[in-house]
Amino acid sequence: MHRIQSCIVTVEDVETRPKRRRADTVERLLDAALETFAEVGFAAASVEDICRRGGFTRGAFYSSFRSKDELFAALFTRETARNLARAEQQLVGIEHAADPVATAVERCLSTLRADRTWVLVLMEYRLHAARHPEAAAALRQHADEMHARLAALIDAAAPRTGLRLTVSSDQLARMILAVHDGAVVQQLPDGRDDAAELQRTALLLLLRSAVTT
Repeated sequence: MHRIQSCIVTVEDVETRPKRRRADTVERLLDAALETFAEVGFAAASVEDICRRGGFTRGAFYSSFRSKDELFAALFTRETARNLARAEQQLVGIEHAADPVATAVERCLSTLRADRTWVLVLMEYRLHAARHPEAAAALRQHADEMHARLAALIDAAAPRTGLRLTVSSDQLARMILAVHDGAVVQQLPDGRDDAAELQRTALLLLLRSAVTT
């Protein structure tokens, strides 16, 4: 019986090992792409550049993705999921704060600061999408999904604080991201020290005007 169980475990390991390897390859390709796009831009980056940085062959790339655009779609999904998970965690317990709005801003600023590289890459892809209709359509779909998920977080958090929104959660989600992206872009060329404070002030003004008791 023990021998049979050992064989079964061995077979399961053999079946799952390629899946784990492929998942690891995809993650490493996404990491390499994020760094490469941030360094040279989406349009200028080649598949070879990404493979070289990640230590892969072109075959490894094309066994996972059909194109750079498909890779970017996977990167968008991963980075969005990570950022929304951080934001959701930061919003836990804000209803117990003396000033839920200020607390939400302070907590979420740490999450927003953590994705500056991603914002740069996203800006690069937006420039690409402005010149390529298919990329623009795909980006719009991804962005709509992200806004919907952020709006869902807002819808879940607002009632816990006893506050009501004066605008739709979708509008607020889009405005929050616009403020964040704008502040990051201001910092990118010269690392302006006042951009972080500007972002904090803008988010506070935005949220305080978007809720009521």
